Amino acid sequence: HIPEDAANTDAQAELLALLRRRGPLRGTQLDAAMGGADWRAASEQLGRRGIVIRESFLAPPRAQPKHVDTVRLIPEADEETGLEGLRSEYYPPILDLLSEEGGPVAARRVCQETGCTRYHLNKLEERGLIAFGTEEVWRDPLSDEVFVPTSPPPLTSDQGAVWEPIRQALSRRESRVFLVHGVTGSGKTEVYLRAVARVLDQGRKAIVLVPEISLTPQTVARFAGRFPDAVAVLHSALTDGERYDTWRRARAGLIDVIVGPRSALFAPLSPLGLIVLDEEHDGSYKQEAPRPRYHAREAAVELARLSDATVILGSATPSLESYHRAEQGEIELQEMPRRIMGHTRRLQELQARYHVPAIRYQPLDDEANEGRYLPLPPVHVVDLRAELRAGNRSIFSRALQGAMDETLSRGEQVILFLNRRGAATFVLCRDCGFVVRCPRCDVPLTYHSSHARLICHHCNHREPQPEGCPQCGGGRIRYFGLGTERVERMMRERWPEARLLRWDRDTARTHVAHANILRRFAAGAADVLIGTQMIAKGLDLPLVTLVGVISADTALNLPDFRSGERTFQLLTQVAGRAGRGLLGGRVVIQTYQPDHYAVEAAAEHDYQSFAGQELAFRREQGYPPYSRLTKLVYEDTDYYRAQTNAEGLAEVLRTALARHGVPTTNLIGPAPPFFARLRGRYRWQILLRHLDPQALLRDVEIPPGWRIEVDPVSVL
Repeated sequence: HIPEDAANTDAQAELLALLRRRGPLRGTQLDAAMGGADWRAASEQLGRRGIVIRESFLAPPRAQPKHVDTVRLIPEADEETGLEGLRSEYYPPILDLLSEEGGPVAARRVCQETGCTRYHLNKLEERGLIAFGTEEVWRDPLSDEVFVPTSPPPLTSDQGAVWEPIRQALSRRESRVFLVHGVTGSGKTEVYLRAVARVLDQGRKAIVLVPEISLTPQTVARFAGRFPDAVAVLHSALTDGERYDTWRRARAGLIDVIVGPRSALFAPLSPLGLIVLDEEHDGSYKQEAPRPRYHAREAAVELARLSDATVILGSATPSLESYHRAEQGEIELQEMPRRIMGHTRRLQELQARYHVPAIRYQPLDDEANEGRYLPLPPVHVVDLRAELRAGNRSIFSRALQGAMDETLSRGEQVILFLNRRGAATFVLCRDCGFVVRCPRCDVPLTYHSSHARLICHHCNHREPQPEGCPQCGGGRIRYFGLGTERVERMMRERWPEARLLRWDRDTARTHVAHANILRRFAAGAADVLIGTQMIAKGLDLPLVTLVGVISADTALNLPDFRSGERTFQLLTQVAGRAGRGLLGGRVVIQTYQPDHYAVEAAAEHDYQSFAGQELAFRREQGYPPYSRLTKLVYEDTDYYRAQTNAEGLAEVLRTALARHGVPTTNLIGPAPPFFARLRGRYRWQILLRHLDPQALLRDVEIPPGWRIEVDPVSVL
C-alpha cells in the first residue's frame, strides 16, 4: 500500500512502478531495467524512508569452495643465479611454462605438462624463483568436454512459420506461452536454439529443461556447440561441489544457459528471458516426493510471468492438458507436421559419402532449395493372439524376426523397447499357486537373472533366488512375465552375432553411465539397443532403421485414467526413433489389443485422432482437463487404522461437496490404491474431482498424516 506520491524523483518513480508490477527484484534485474546507478540511489533514498527494503541473498553453504595450489614466477628473481647447481632437466621447462602463462598456474598442471614432481617445485621455491599460492576454482562437470561448434542452418518453411511469432514475443520481451507440437524429427530443437540466441543477444538468460538426466548429454552437446562457454548443466546426479559451484556461477552472472531436468528451473539466472520445456508431456516434470510437490510446467509459466520471460513447450505428443489449453486459446499452438531430413545439398553430400541409393525426398511447399522431408516411418501392428494361434510362442513375432534379420544383415541398427526391467515379473509355485511377494510392499518380486535375486522395484528389498516354494516346499517354481533382461538373453540366443547394449535402471544408475551407453550406441559400437522408456525420449540416432516394441500392453490396462494417453505417447515417441537418417526406417508394434484406439492412433502417427477420442472420454467422465483432480493418500503401519482414517475423511469431504452444491459422485473412494502397501505402510486413497479444489479444501479440516496432491500425474 505505497502512496502514489511516495516518489520524489523520476528514478524513484520508475523503481516503485517496477516493484508494484513485478514484485521483489534482484539487483541484476534492476541493472537491466534501470541501470545500476539509478536504482541503487533510488532504493537507498526510499529505504531511508521505510518504503523499500534491500536484502542480501547468499548461496546456501552446501559445499565448500574448492581451492588448488598454484605456482607463479617471481619477476624480480635472477633466473641464472637461481638455477646454479640444479642439474635436473625439469627446471627450465617449469620456468618456461610459467613465463608463457604470465600468472598463477595450478601446481598439478605444471607437474602434468612438464613431468616434474612437487620436489622440483619446492627446490625452485627455495631458490626464490617461484612462489606458491592458492586459488579458488569452479567445479564444472563440463570442463573436460569438447563440443563441436555448429552454425545455424537456414530455417525450413515449417520452422520459419513457428519461429516468427516466438521471435516477436522475445523481441517485445512479452511473457507468452507457446506450445510447439512438432512430429519427431521436425526440427523443434533448431527453434529452441534460435530462441536462446535471441535472448542472449538481448543480454538475457535461458533455461532449457529435459525430462530425464539421460537426455542431458545430448541436449548439452547441441546447445554448447552453438553457444560455446555459455552453457552449464545442473541436475541431481552432480556432486554437491559441482552443483554448488554451478549455482554460484549462475548467481554471479557467469552462466547464460542452464540445461537440466526439472530442478534446473530454479537456477538463479537473471535477467531471465526464456524457458524451454522439451518433451513437455513427460510425467518426470512432476515432483511427487519429497516436498515441495510441483509441476515444472506450471512453475515455469509462473516464473516466466514474474520475469517477463517467454515459455516454449515442445512435444510430438503434447499432454492433453496443454493441448486443451491451446484449443481454448490460453496458450499459443504452433505446429510442425513434417519430419525434416535436411537441405538438398547436404543430403546429396551425405548420400555420396555413405553410398546410400538415391531417395526421393519430398520438397517443402515445392521450394527448389528448401528443406526436404520424408513421411514418418511405416508402422506394422502385430496381433500377438494370432501369433499364438499360429504356434509362435517366442517373444519375437514372425514379422519382427524377419525385420531384424534384414536390418542386421545390412549392418543397420535396431532399438527394442519394453517398459519393464528384469528377467521375470513374478515367480509362481505351480503346485500351490504361491507368488513370491515383497514383505514390505505386498507386490510381486521381480526376478533378475544377472544377480540371481528377487528384487522389489519399489523399496529395493532383495531375496536370493528360491530353490523351492516357501509355502508348500514344492520344487515346481516357475518364472513368468517379461523384462528387458530376458529380452537381452533371448536376443543372444536368436541372434548370437549381434552386438547388444541394454539401457535401463539396472545398467545405468548415474548420468555418466547414461552418457556412455548413448555414446557407444551412437558411435556404432552395438547393433541392438534394448531399453525401457528412457530410449523413447528425444534421442536422435540416424543409424536406427528398425524399432520393435516387444509389448505395447504394459501400461494399457493399469487402473489410471491416463493409461491410454501414456501408451499413445510412449508408442509414438519410441516409433519416432526410427528413420531419422538417410536410410529411412520402420516400426513393429506387438500387442494383444491391436484395436485399442491408442495403439491404432500411434500406428498412424495421428495425434489429433487420439486427442479427439481421449478428450471425449475425459469430458464424459469429468476428468482433467475438464476438472481438476486431487489425490489424498493416508499411510499407516496398521491396515485398519489407515482404513478408519480414510473413511472418516471421506465422510467429511462428502459433506463439504454437498455444502458447495457438487455431486458426491465427484469423490472416488476411499479405497486402497493399485500399490496398496509400500515400504511396510498400508495406503488408502481418496480422489476428488472439482474445478477449484483449493476453495473446497480450505473449508475442510484435514487431520495430520494425510498427503495431498493437487493435479497428480498418476493415481496408482
